[in-house]
Amino acid sequence: MLFNSFITSAESLVTTHEQTRAGFLSIALEKNKVGDPYVKNALAFKAMVSKTTSPDDFLKMPNIRPFLLTASGLSDKSMNYLTTDDQTAAIKELIDKFLKPAGSDYIDEATFRYLLIKGDAVGGTMRNKIGALGQEKLIRAIFSSMDVQGVECEWLAGDDKSFTWKKKAVGQAGIESQVKALHWKNSNGDRILAFNMTIPTVKKNVDICLYESNTTEYDKGKIVRRPERALMLGELKGGIDPAGADEHWKTGNTALIRIRDSFAAAGYPGIKTSFIGAAIANAMAGEIYGQLQEGTLTNAANLTDTNQLVEYCNWLIQL
Repeated sequence: MLFNSFITSAESLVTTHEQTRAGFLSIALEKNKVGDPYVKNALAFKAMVSKTTSPDDFLKMPNIRPFLLTASGLSDKSMNYLTTDDQTAAIKELIDKFLKPAGSDYIDEATFRYLLIKGDAVGGTMRNKIGALGQEKLIRAIFSSMDVQGVECEWLAGDDKSFTWKKKAVGQAGIESQVKALHWKNSNGDRILAFNMTIPTVKKNVDICLYESNTTEYDKGKIVRRPERALMLGELKGGIDPAGADEHWKTGNTALIRIRDSFAAAGYPGIKTSFIGAAIANAMAGEIYGQLQEGTLTNAANLTDTNQLVEYCNWLIQL
């Protein structure tokens, strides 16, 4: 069997109840971390206004104006389109329509409205963060496999405008969220693994991109313009909600088909593809396993299964 030896049947790909529960708990913890600053802001606001006698006093306190603008329902983006007078009018409307009717509970009312608005912000952040968490988990697994095997690795931070490659120390932790690309050498030569790259051949963003390349040839990401150097392109779906599993596979599979078709049309029919998913349900597991057996899909792994993930990482490192 050429693909993952821990995938022995379609059933072995399915995310278990225990894995789903652990995933949801992990996301809940992350959500609390993301939301904690807003809770602290609300507590600070309550302390600052504790001596006021009415919500009208808020208008005399410019230091709490940003908090009140949020409580009024205004987003940070909307500030670019509103004058100071517009913003003040929004605060006055908050006071007249919602805080004064709350009577002596006006401080709590303002606090709750702030948290309600920021709750939407936390939701938006978490939708982006869930995908990032999946990528971070994959990168941590790659680092662990490299450390065990003594593979030396360099990494590139996504926000590094100088594109300076840094050597990763054995056991170094906490950089997973910063990684844009990795470089190492195996018996076949130099390898670059980059994440979330727009591939011209496909004209779409691809989650996992493995290239035959050194750091110089990476050329600030321009390696994507050299399809002959592409070794493997893959899709990563980090969402754990079983309700979205089939949709994740549908979009991921469509992307993989597009990759194979685009590279074949460009004269590179041998491109390898892979799929990693956290939420894998029965129906999609059967399709993934069938594609693995046929050789349509080169490799796969359930992100919540340590054995499958480690073997996937070992395959990636040696490819």
